[in-house]
Amino acid sequence: MLQIDPLKKSPYYVQIYAYFRQEIEQGRITAGVRLPAIRELAKQIHVSKMTVEKAYKQLAEEGYILQHCKSRYEATYLDRAISKKIVSITPGISTGQKRTYLYDFGSGDMDMEGFPLTLWRKYMNRVLSDPVYLSACDDEQGVSALRIALSNYVYETRGVKANPDCIVIGAGTSTLLHILTTLLRSSYSHIAVENPGFRLGRELFRSAGYQLEMIPVKEGALDLSSLEKKAGQLIYVSPSHQFPTGTVMRADLRYRLITWAKTNDGLIIEDDYDSELRYYGRPIPALQGLDDGEHVIYMGALSKILPFFVRLSYMILPSAIVAQYHKQISLFRQTASVAEQCVLAAYITSGEMYRHVKRLRRMYQEKAMRLEGLLRRTFGSQLEVQHVLSGVYCLVRIYSKKTTQELVNAAAAQGCRVLSVQSFYEQPQLWDEREFLLSFTKISSEEMPEAVQALYRAWKEG
Repeated sequence: MLQIDPLKKSPYYVQIYAYFRQEIEQGRITAGVRLPAIRELAKQIHVSKMTVEKAYKQLAEEGYILQHCKSRYEATYLDRAISKKIVSITPGISTGQKRTYLYDFGSGDMDMEGFPLTLWRKYMNRVLSDPVYLSACDDEQGVSALRIALSNYVYETRGVKANPDCIVIGAGTSTLLHILTTLLRSSYSHIAVENPGFRLGRELFRSAGYQLEMIPVKEGALDLSSLEKKAGQLIYVSPSHQFPTGTVMRADLRYRLITWAKTNDGLIIEDDYDSELRYYGRPIPALQGLDDGEHVIYMGALSKILPFFVRLSYMILPSAIVAQYHKQISLFRQTASVAEQCVLAAYITSGEMYRHVKRLRRMYQEKAMRLEGLLRRTFGSQLEVQHVLSGVYCLVRIYSKKTTQELVNAAAAQGCRVLSVQSFYEQPQLWDEREFLLSFTKISSEEMPEAVQALYRAWKEG
């Protein structure tokens, strides 16, 4: 019987969600059985209808329950519910066969527990009720209201100087990078990239015909001496939170990099993919804010702070590149939903985005500390755990006789998806450090102990 415990730290909707999820997983509520009506359950356990609705929505998102038109939610089949957690296509297996994971340590998607779906839906309903306004907002560069909102937002949070006319909106970073490869092709043939670094970014430039120059990241620091010896004038970096090492570029290296760009008439593409999620100390200023605005392209991604279904990213271009963009604008189409752009504009200007990020930062910091503690207690000296200062990944190094690939396979056999740092190098390294990135966003606090235990079963020696 469901009972709400007011002494528990977890919100009421999480308690409701956890109860029904457990009942369905353990077979006490079988497929086709209807759940209590929202109003009826709210009255029974003395909570608001909104609280029950939020729990039901989360269960529906994960595939545990279904709703038919004008009917109550009903439990779905258990195998369907589990497969909703994370499905990944495994190399070497036909695309008709998919591997399912119980514990997704590899996802960087936002934790849905930290998102106010009801509020987002309220904004969305308001926008959709005004088709004239929606039609007026159609713009290949992005909704004007959102570009204005982002201009203020990035200045206040990151110190980035951006005229709204220099901002381009797109449905994800990869979409914007496709635009960039076209815009820069006439001026640049080579691009320097971090090694290890953002794999998708370098592959997009490679597929567009650019020659890649690998710049080593040694002990978390970009080897600028290596860059300065290269002939190229274009570089792609993540200075505020290097991926995948998680380190921050030192101030002296930042100024040295900008000097390199100015001296060589070069251009820096700054990927600031999770800048809002810093848990200790002051936020690291963006590289773009240190420049005069003409040598840095700023890439902003919202995938770490907004749900997976909101595909919105943006880039801030120097004035010369903006002029090039408008000359070639007929080649590009706006790929992001106009309605979602309008909702995000309202979400930012109302102040809700700031409050949302603050809540998310607090929740993620607690989850990161919980994951670190569980890993240290469970593995002991076998695992070296790097303290999470920002972002959604915990970097670990395991001392094992198994190779990195064997450890990845062993984790998968126990239902765990993990990311190896080795996979972000251009070529596999001769030395095998057995380093992994473990995300905590898609694993609830309640299931984290069992998730770590599953990982321990996979990686324990002997």
